[in-house]
Amino acid sequence: MKHEEELQDQIEQGLRNHDSDDAHAYHRVFNYLKKEPDFHVSLPFADRIIALIEKKEERKDFWWIAAGIFLTVIALIVALAITEVNWTTGVFTFISEYYGLVLFGIAFILLLQWIDKKVIRKQLNLR
Repeated sequence: MKHEEELQDQIEQGLRNHDSDDAHAYHRVFNYLKKEPDFHVSLPFADRIIALIEKKEERKDFWWIAAGIFLTVIALIVALAITEVNWTTGVFTFISEYYGLVLFGIAFILLLQWIDKKVIRKQLNLR
């Protein structure tokens, strides 16, 4: 192992005193590694690859958000079942009387988040 490392170091430094097959092989490998590749990637191809990567990341984000919302709802249901909440006292009287307004508020906030993600951030190139 030590002999191979010494051989590599000598070839990298330009010393070519060895006539062994290993020395020739290392020399050829290092010469090929110094050369630039003969192919070039076109810009539209690179843009398509980047777009595919971004789509995959967006899908992953969506599933993580959906899983988070689902688990939050499950945790809320479990917490409410365990604590036996009385819906007729305190702030819950507002929710029970104006549940349509509360649902509209939640839907409106979700709509604003969607508009921000799909329209505004794309126009500003933030994503």
